[in-house]
Amino acid sequence: MSYTKNLLNFIDANPTSFHVVDHLKKELLAQNYQELNEQDAWLLTEAKKYFVTRANGSIIIFKTPKQWTKDYSYKIIGAHTDSPCLKIKNNPIATKEGYHLLNIEVYGGVLLSSWFDKDLYFGGNVVVEDKAGVLKQHIVTVTKKLRIPRLAIHLDRDVNKQGFTPNPQEHMFPIIGLGGAINFEDWLKEAADIEGIILSWDLFLFDAEKSSFGGFYDEFIYAPRLDNLASVHASFEAIMNSDIPANEIQMAVYFQHEEIGSTSQNGAGSNFLEGTLKRIHHFLATNDEGFYQAIARSFFISADMAHAIHPSYSDKHDTSHKPRIGAGPVIKSNANMRYATDAFSIAKFKQWCHKAAIPYQNFCSRNDIGCGSTIGPMVAARIGIPTIDVGNPMLSMHSIREMCGTNDHCFIIKLFDEFYK
Repeated sequence: MSYTKNLLNFIDANPTSFHVVDHLKKELLAQNYQELNEQDAWLLTEAKKYFVTRANGSIIIFKTPKQWTKDYSYKIIGAHTDSPCLKIKNNPIATKEGYHLLNIEVYGGVLLSSWFDKDLYFGGNVVVEDKAGVLKQHIVTVTKKLRIPRLAIHLDRDVNKQGFTPNPQEHMFPIIGLGGAINFEDWLKEAADIEGIILSWDLFLFDAEKSSFGGFYDEFIYAPRLDNLASVHASFEAIMNSDIPANEIQMAVYFQHEEIGSTSQNGAGSNFLEGTLKRIHHFLATNDEGFYQAIARSFFISADMAHAIHPSYSDKHDTSHKPRIGAGPVIKSNANMRYATDAFSIAKFKQWCHKAAIPYQNFCSRNDIGCGSTIGPMVAARIGIPTIDVGNPMLSMHSIREMCGTNDHCFIIKLFDEFYK
């Protein structure tokens, strides 16, 4: 139960990708990991623990082996730090009918209706110029409550029959105040206790309600951002628990921007992972041929949450592929390689499950319903590494508040522990 309580605390403490990376950095430094900077020359040694970040939203963690040898390999678990949400625009304030509204745009595949009538905070990364003209970045959390109100049923009598279909340009603006003019930058400086001139930001709204357990026996977790902070937390716990390896490099990589396609400076489509792998390889004093041999010996687990069967919508699943909450991690497969899973990676994954003594399940989508995708296919294609897509089953994916199983989180940590052995 301690792992799941830690998960709830982790989610509540980290409402944005920037918070996640900052939180992990502090944890790693406290455990004697050495921070690397991409702008500097690297000097790696055996049996050491390192991490490197990019653009404040992505991080790679790794442990070097006790002894460098030419037949080394990588064991990597990957996840993403971002979740679908609402992002504050560059011109943030609008005024309408006497209300001050916050201009937002939709980030990722948001289930829009879930954001109404919820208490909202916002936070993220703010770039400030100090008196010397130096740019500094601040990770902020603003706990001034905002809200996007629904229209009363008296003014929308047919909503229960025709459905609620909010327009993101017309209906999704949080109300932040009444009356006189608002200078957002000044208001933000005061609310976040920032000095200097605010020049820009990446700010996102999030659910103000704390994460919790649910169900008669606390068998459920109710929380925002389970997709995909649950996978980040599980793999982070596992790599922190693992011993220094004998002849392999243990690694965890957490990308930003998965929910919007991963095509960015620090997304899974970037050279962040590939460049880091090659920089590590250079310390073996072997040629590029040795690098590609190592990649062929390696393995990548793409960890992202999966769709559990919904009791009210069971027809949305293939009749032979109905993952259940509480029944273990889900192997995600797709004939069109929207997931990177293949027969070899399934076999390897099942071996780790058997050794860890945990159950597993299979998911393939219905033939008439397209599935989503993950960082798995992108990493597999770019790096050429054997890859599997897996994740714990959940409900309400991409809602402001999601739901998964308490036992499943413990199962997948146990699996990741076995993977890193």
